[in-house]
Amino acid sequence: MSFNFFRYHFLLQYSLICMVMLCSLSSLAQDNNLVVIGNLAGVPGDIKMNELKAVFKGERQRWSDGTKVVIAMIKTTSPLGNLISEKIYSMNGDEVRGFWAGISFAGKFDPPNVFNTEAEVETFVSQNPGAIAILDRITATPD
Repeated sequence: MSFNFFRYHFLLQYSLICMVMLCSLSSLAQDNNLVVIGNLAGVPGDIKMNELKAVFKGERQRWSDGTKVVIAMIKTTSPLGNLISEKIYSMNGDEVRGFWAGISFAGKFDPPNVFNTEAEVETFVSQNPGAIAILDRITATPD
C-alpha cells in the first residue's frame, strides 16, 4: 500500500509542508482521520506504510536526498499519542517511551521531538527540513 502526498501551503513562517491523508484506513485509523505531515525538504511525496513505520521506529536515519529524518510526535500520554503508539508501534504510550529511551541511550537515533499540541507539531515540522509527524486533522490550506 502506498500513499501519495497532497501538497499544501502552510502559512506558519511561510514554509511548505506536504501531507498524506490516512482517512479511515483500517491499517492505521478506524474512526479517526489521521494525516502524516512532512517538511518538503527531504520527506518524499510518496511513502508506503511499511516505510512510514520504519521511519517512526528509527530504522531509517536519512531520506533519499540525504536529509536527516527528524521525528515529531504528540505526547504519548495524550489520546492521539496513545492511538499513534498503538497503530505505528503496536505498543502503548509507556512502551513507546521505553522503546525510544533504549534507542537514544544506545546512540542509534535521536529521540523524537515531543510536543503538547498539534499546533506545536505543525510549527516544528514546517520549520525543520526532514521533519515528519502524524496528526489527527488537517489545518493547512490547500494549494
